[in-house]
Amino acid sequence: MLFRSMYSFKNIAIISVLAGILLGCGVRDSNDPGIEYAPAMYHSRAYEPLAQVTDATSDYFNSNTNNPYKMNMREPVKNTVKLRSYTANYSLTPNKDLYIYHFTKDSSGATNADKLVNPLAKSDAVIEEGKVLYGRYCQHCHGETGKGDGPVGVVFKGVPNYSGLKDRTEGSIFHTITFGKNRMMAHGSQVSVLNRWKIVQYVQTLQNQ
Repeated sequence: MLFRSMYSFKNIAIISVLAGILLGCGVRDSNDPGIEYAPAMYHSRAYEPLAQVTDATSDYFNSNTNNPYKMNMREPVKNTVKLRSYTANYSLTPNKDLYIYHFTKDSSGATNADKLVNPLAKSDAVIEEGKVLYGRYCQHCHGETGKGDGPVGVVFKGVPNYSGLKDRTEGSIFHTITFGKNRMMAHGSQVSVLNRWKIVQYVQTLQNQ
């Protein structure tokens, strides 16, 4: 009798375990996440940095009331340089390295643009690269030899001869390429910083014709 009782108890225990397993494998809603421990750690109510809904009565209200103008993303500090625009090899000294990004269209003249120094050492290789770039961006107005006789310059007139601008510094030339001058349009958005300096080196050879 004792043996049979133990045998029956064992069978009941096995059946109970199997039944529990089968019940646990039942079909349920696939979107149900089940029980979560500390749900706030999984579903924190973070601010959406690029969303800006300032109406507190809206269902989509999403603004940080602790920031000015209820902004979620603070504006960068003044004089911040965009990472994509920063050219680390412009100069070895930080003040010269950053100056180029903060001068403006009105920064021409001996006290500003003339302070800019070409970071590229003068060499035939750089001048040759500058010549190629000059042909691509400048020659149609300034002409092959910088006499202002390019096909566009002939039509629109007023394009100067480089040989008559011997006193223009490399910084001044760079400033003109970047922001334009008189009838010349700005080329800062078309030509990279270092390519502008290569053009400057080539233009200086045309100044000394």
